[in-house]
Amino acid sequence: MKIHRNTSVSTASIQELKNGDEKAFGDIFHHFSDRVFNFAQKYIHNPADAEEVTQEVFVKLWETRKAVDPSANFSAYLYTITRNLIFNRHKKKVNEWAYLDYLKNYLNKTNNDTEHAVFLGELSEIIKKNIQQMPEKRRVVFELSRTKGLSHKEIGNKLNISTKTIEVHIGLALKELRLALKDYYIIALLFVWL
Repeated sequence: MKIHRNTSVSTASIQELKNGDEKAFGDIFHHFSDRVFNFAQKYIHNPADAEEVTQEVFVKLWETRKAVDPSANFSAYLYTITRNLIFNRHKKKVNEWAYLDYLKNYLNKTNNDTEHAVFLGELSEIIKKNIQQMPEKRRVVFELSRTKGLSHKEIGNKLNISTKTIEVHIGLALKELRLALKDYYIIALLFVWL
């Protein structure tokens, strides 16, 4: 971009801008756009982004033209708009990075939770399958103990068997389950620590 050496515009041009004169706006744009661009590029270091900020500055100028004070320092007014837009752009980028970081962590956590749920579902199915394959008396004793939470005495009274027989059935049921789940034991430990 070509840099203009003249640093001021007439108060009349600024007043015309304030009144909505598009020609005055065009003149001001041509007069200040290079300087706004160079100012933006000092902080952004990317010509395409600096060009975008320059365009935003003049859009903002047009939108807020009624608030312009023709007797105030117009260059300072433009640089304030530019600085604020650059600041907002950086703030937005920081917020985007923070959001992306949050999203990445959330998705990782969700994936871990999903993996845990799938793993626990598989374990549950294996346990159910193995319990169903146990001899009937052992299965009933085990389910009354572990699923229903009955004591050995309550199971003995219900099934009319001794507590020693109940202990043997539960011991054998647990041994069968341990054998069925031996390949899952290490994986289960890993999930506990994740």
